[in-house]
Amino acid sequence: METKEINVKSCLVKSKLSDYVINPYLGCQHGCKYCYATFMKRFQNVKGAWGEFCYARVNCPELLAKELDRAKPGHIWMSSVTDAYQPLEGKYRLTRRILEVLANHPRKDEFSIEILTKSALIRRDFDLIKRLNAEIGCSINTLDAKTARIIEPFGSPPSERVGVLKDAKKEGIKVYGFISPVIPGITKLEEIFRELGFCEYVWVELLNTKPDVMARLMPVIRENFPDAVDKIEFYVSNPELYYKEMEMEVRRLEKKYRLPVKDIVVH
Repeated sequence: METKEINVKSCLVKSKLSDYVINPYLGCQHGCKYCYATFMKRFQNVKGAWGEFCYARVNCPELLAKELDRAKPGHIWMSSVTDAYQPLEGKYRLTRRILEVLANHPRKDEFSIEILTKSALIRRDFDLIKRLNAEIGCSINTLDAKTARIIEPFGSPPSERVGVLKDAKKEGIKVYGFISPVIPGITKLEEIFRELGFCEYVWVELLNTKPDVMARLMPVIRENFPDAVDKIEFYVSNPELYYKEMEMEVRRLEKKYRLPVKDIVVH
């Protein structure tokens, strides 16, 4: 894994996904085989394979303090193309420092904060998350630890992510589940809905089937989950039909488990 420190020109970035996004790192150590953020390499002139590098944006907290002075009020999402709590965060504590900047800023009440992660490291920052009245979610697409280790090798095990959300809720933190991505033949939606029934709500995100994503994912599927190949290929060939089937199933589960679905995300 290649790691290094870099300086960036901005920390608080306007986005189509949210009013603002903050990505404390470039790249990600979790190594998820389905990750769609590989496009970031084009913009940053990175030659290493996705999942084999992670750069710490070390001046992000200092930039944020100045950016908050002039930014319009809005919603901040951490993070859109990295994980704010990947292993490198244990060393650099950039995410914690960013949350400290937000918590101590005189305009903090003008911004809502949302954090999405695959890491149990987020427990470390429950104190700041409560001060900010921030909302947290965990991405989960399987409850099976062995399956997760293959397709997202360095994220925390699914049981730990569920445990994080339960612990956060006990602390009075608003929590949600991000069922993502739904991988045909692997993701067992009903099991996950049942397990996440304590959450405020869930998102459901379908697998991104762009060529660069599938080029990384399908060899792993063929080697480890051959029974899922036909199901994934059906989805790729019949996206509209697959979506209709998924929508019916999601709405059925939403009603059965009384767990609101914020949206079904399609790429």
